[in-house]
Amino acid sequence: MSKYSYEFKLMVVKEWLSGAKGSTELVQKYGIGSDYMIREWRDEYFLTGSIGSTNHKTYTPEFKMQVINYYLSGHSCSETSRHFAVFPGTTIANWLSAYRIFGYNGLKPKPKGRQPTMGRKRIRPLTPEQQELADLKQENYQLSMENAVLLW
Repeated sequence: MSKYSYEFKLMVVKEWLSGAKGSTELVQKYGIGSDYMIREWRDEYFLTGSIGSTNHKTYTPEFKMQVINYYLSGHSCSETSRHFAVFPGTTIANWLSAYRIFGYNGLKPKPKGRQPTMGRKRIRPLTPEQQELADLKQENYQLSMENAVLLW
């Protein structure tokens, strides 16, 4: 949940747009952390027509990679945020840190919900090397059984 409500953000942006007060005066009047927040709310309002959308968007890993490449080509985080209409701008910083730690896999969506503590083990198909090893073990076992019968 955000610190400021949708109505509050909209009120501050509209007051700033009316020209009655500047962003630093609004920061002091309402006790907002910094005027950067007001600028970010303003940019989001100009581009999307609203502030702090309640329905969360999901982005594809390809789109995230495109945004990161744009950012790394020398654009600022706020400029990239405005260009791709990704708000808040810290989302891009989170994608970048995940990309730097985990690579492209860090940009893929993560499964939602709690992991089951018990349940069936998932059967995964064997790789060709694992299948060959299993076949050799089975053949070795059969030959050792035949050898044991012949020794009796």
